[in-house]
Amino acid sequence: MKQGHLINKINRLIPVAKAVPMEEWNGEDVGIWFRGSEYLHGDFLVFNGYNPHPELDKILEEAGWMWEPHDMGTLMAYPNY
Repeated sequence: MKQGHLINKINRLIPVAKAVPMEEWNGEDVGIWFRGSEYLHGDFLVFNGYNPHPELDKILEEAGWMWEPHDMGTLMAYPNY
């Protein structure tokens, strides 16, 4: 799935993830940064100590993308090729 479509899908299904292009993090043009990854939103934690929420993990896997931690509180995603 193309990056823009995946970002839209994630933000529609999991708005607290606040998915944006990697470009907003470090200027790279490929990848997704989850700006909401280090915050607890009600009972929904997007990313916790190197494990994304199972719903987000499923969306990424089905789209052919993989997640990768940048650090304990920051989650990124990249195409799986």
